[in-house]
Amino acid sequence: MLKLIIMMIVYISALCIRLLLFWGYHSTDFEVHRNWKAITYSLPMDRWYYESTSEWTLDYPPFFAYFEYVLSLGAAYVDPEMLKISKEAYESEGTIFYMRFTVLVSELLLIFSLYVFNDPIISGLVLLNPGLILLDRTW
Repeated sequence: MLKLIIMMIVYISALCIRLLLFWGYHSTDFEVHRNWKAITYSLPMDRWYYESTSEWTLDYPPFFAYFEYVLSLGAAYVDPEMLKISKEAYESEGTIFYMRFTVLVSELLLIFSLYVFNDPIISGLVLLNPGLILLDRTW
């Protein structure tokens, strides 16, 4: 029981820190991931790795490209403009919200995995790792 309480405190602490950073800064990774969503949404799969309009070409393995594609399906409902392939960067409040929200949702998979692993020390080290917290929150 104590282990479960400690894990819940770690999860809630990590979530609170992430929520505090929700509207914070963003770096070039924001545009990189936005562009990858645009590529995977707008082009047939056989052209994903050949699109070069932007300098942010898709250069991750196929599983990640499929993941970006799945995320792009919801993005079409939030702000269709974010899914247009362009040389210029694009940013809107809807885009920022959607991309940061999908990071939080994706981290639920990480939290579930850590829960199954059931070790509060490892969970704390992973979820409260400054590298994961400060990393641009912009998938």
